[in-house]
Amino acid sequence: MLIYAFLSIMSDSQQVIELHENKKDFFQQVVEQTSEIGHEINRALKSTKEINGRAHMLSTTAKIEANRTGDIGRNFLVVSNSIDELSTKTDEVLDKMKKETIREIENLSKSIESKSVSIRGSRLATLALTNIRLIDRNLFERAADVRWWATDDILVKSLVDNNIDAYQEAENRLRVILQSYTVYYDLILCDVEGNCKASGESKFGFTGRNFSDKPWFKGAMNTNSGKEHAFETVHHSPSVNDDYTVTYSCKIHEGGNPDNKVIGILGAVFKWTEFAQRIVNETSLSSEEKSKTRVLLCDDAGNVLADTKERILKQTISFKGKNDLFLKEKGFSVVEKDGVKKIICHALSPGFEGYRSKEWHSLIIQDIDASCQDLDLTDNNDESLDSILDLISNLSEETQQAIKEINNVNDETHVLSLNAAIEAARVGDAGRGFGVIAGFMGDLSRTTAEITSKMDSNTQKKLIDLNSLISVNSREIKGDRLVNLSFTNIDLIDRALYERTADVRWWATEGSVIQALTQKTIENKDFLAMRLQTILKYYTVYSDLIVCDTNGVVIANGSSSNVDTANMNDASWFQTALKTKNGSEYGFDIIKTQNGDSTSTGLVFSCKIHKNGNISDDVIGILGVVFNWNQFIDVIFKETPLNGNEVDSTSLVILDSNGNKLSENTKHQNTISDQDLLLLLNEPKNFQTITLDNSKLLAGHAKSSGYEGFSTGWHSIIIQS
Repeated sequence: MLIYAFLSIMSDSQQVIELHENKKDFFQQVVEQTSEIGHEINRALKSTKEINGRAHMLSTTAKIEANRTGDIGRNFLVVSNSIDELSTKTDEVLDKMKKETIREIENLSKSIESKSVSIRGSRLATLALTNIRLIDRNLFERAADVRWWATDDILVKSLVDNNIDAYQEAENRLRVILQSYTVYYDLILCDVEGNCKASGESKFGFTGRNFSDKPWFKGAMNTNSGKEHAFETVHHSPSVNDDYTVTYSCKIHEGGNPDNKVIGILGAVFKWTEFAQRIVNETSLSSEEKSKTRVLLCDDAGNVLADTKERILKQTISFKGKNDLFLKEKGFSVVEKDGVKKIICHALSPGFEGYRSKEWHSLIIQDIDASCQDLDLTDNNDESLDSILDLISNLSEETQQAIKEINNVNDETHVLSLNAAIEAARVGDAGRGFGVIAGFMGDLSRTTAEITSKMDSNTQKKLIDLNSLISVNSREIKGDRLVNLSFTNIDLIDRALYERTADVRWWATEGSVIQALTQKTIENKDFLAMRLQTILKYYTVYSDLIVCDTNGVVIANGSSSNVDTANMNDASWFQTALKTKNGSEYGFDIIKTQNGDSTSTGLVFSCKIHKNGNISDDVIGILGVVFNWNQFIDVIFKETPLNGNEVDSTSLVILDSNGNKLSENTKHQNTISDQDLLLLLNEPKNFQTITLDNSKLLAGHAKSSGYEGFSTGWHSIIIQS
């Protein structure tokens, strides 16, 4: 049961895009304000130094006058010597303050510059991680595709029958696959000798060619069975639109059973350029950044595989410290190349469902203005400005301490000037000169007090303003980051679910599905169940596939556990599919199941099944595909790139389009109400301060922007103490 907490949403929401554009201005403001504080102190010290020089001259004059007046001037000589001592002491205090102030301001300036570079490096490294995560999640699907298609009964049968009619049917089947999975250029069906017997795209002229010398063919032949796949990395394909492709391949076995004899190889030619270039080109950078940033993917050797500069396989990336950086899962380094300072941000793939591009590296390279000499650069995710605030506090304390010391010396000087005036009055005309000197000393003392007081008030005001500027922007930088992380999470969700819409429509045309629905024999139903189980082995993001007739009667399912009911007529997903026009459309339902006090969430994609797999024919059944939402979202939450000290103070939430909570990973003592979070959902991207049990939290929000026309309309929110 949810524990509803009162959340007061403050009215200080900011547009994230504006924050990002102004971030550079912020750091420039900090540098300028820090410099102005230094100028303020130096001006005051210079004036005080000049006054102290005049005091020293008055001391010398007093000594001359004391010596001239003999015994009468003896006390004035003591005063003049004391003035000398205080003048020297003042010089020492001024020199110390100047030295320490310059050091503190230099430290502050370096820390600001370091933090600016570190924040940029952390953000760009996170973007690099997002890119490689997008790539791996997509290529996981490709690895599943080729292994599943290699079990297609039409393709298997064609290699067994080995005649023109069978291969023509296989070619038609491959063509239908390509129509549903437009990310491929072609599908190539070969016998064990490497001879292409059929392909899905006739314009490339692959049928009749021999591919036995190709890496993808050799790789597949070297696998243990059709349970595995081979992979030819990015390569130039002159015969395929003169483009860059990646080819997945897999063994084909008799009967589609990996324990049986190998009868052929299936190769799937993936449109690499279109896919990868879109990812690097759509990396979330500001317009100002894009002109000085290069986004790319490379292998261990530095060979460019995707690139905003469009130098695929035409350049090898090399830089000082490359090997060390490439060992880090996520990080950055600053190098100088051709006289230009560059920050190189890197990420390795964390993998997805057992698939991981181990030898690929995601890089973002950006020109920077920082000198980066003697800077303390750290490549963690800490974007807090607390260390800068600490330095400002230290500068404030040291400045006040120095001013206090100057004022103490000045007070002593003022006392001496009063004593000198009293003594001059006591001795009458003989002390007239000392009276004048004492008057000047009093004036200098008062002027010094005015200067130090003004320096104190002006400096403290500037330090307070600087502290306020940094405090506000620290929150904005943190909020900006939470929004970006939220957007990455919802984008990964949209892209993953988009793949499901293709799967369900394609599987609804599977021959074993249609045969089981039309013939309804035990043999056909058992074979279908085996086929559905095979799908679940390769597409591990699913927990079940359910085939029903038009009355909702379950014909077969892929999970080893039986479905809860033999009839799905009352299931919402079944009714949704019935309402679709035909098998070219799909249904998408959120299923919530109450288990005691807890509620579990499931997603079901559904589609009509037509006779002969042709949408112009009669509807004979419904296919429901159950997506393993809980397993999927747990990975999304786990892989959200938080640093160590954030993990235990960060809650992650996914809401549906109506603001209802779908999933959460909460680290706050009281569960945050989805109802109260509705106030966050008014903008596509934003962050706000919220209050939970008298504690202020920062919540970053992003709404689904969709992918390839598919959008959940959901919301991702990250809440941090």
